[in-house]
Amino acid sequence: MKLTGLYTTGILAKTEAVKAGFDEAILLNMNGSVSEGSGENLFMITDGRISTPGETENELLGITRDTVKTLVKNELGMDVIERVIHRSELYLADEAFLTGTAAHVTSMGELDNRKIGTGEVGPITKKIQDLYFDVVQGNNPDYMEWCTGVTPGGG
Repeated sequence: MKLTGLYTTGILAKTEAVKAGFDEAILLNMNGSVSEGSGENLFMITDGRISTPGETENELLGITRDTVKTLVKNELGMDVIERVIHRSELYLADEAFLTGTAAHVTSMGELDNRKIGTGEVGPITKKIQDLYFDVVQGNNPDYMEWCTGVTPGGG
């Protein structure tokens, strides 16, 4: 069986990271700037500003990424800045988190054994997590069109 597509690189990076004692891998693009996690999009918060790699940084665009950007704009009144992020900036970030179908909104506590901020979930990340889970659990009427109902028992 052949393995193709963008996920192959992520799987290999994640395997290498886990073997080295880490939970996740952060991938860099060919220019050495941050691209994404092994299967997630990355966001960084510094001085109250939220940044994420832009679409030209070899990242896989995602629905969860777009959801978070919309919630940040609509509910927190903040813009998400798409730009080049250098690896060294993550070491100095106040907060960082990953988004994805499986990751939802997951705080990054450290990178390369260096704490990001306090090493705990930061206040902005916590607000975003709470907003996200409120929406995906169908508890926010403003975003019900994003949800599809499921009948218990499959009937």
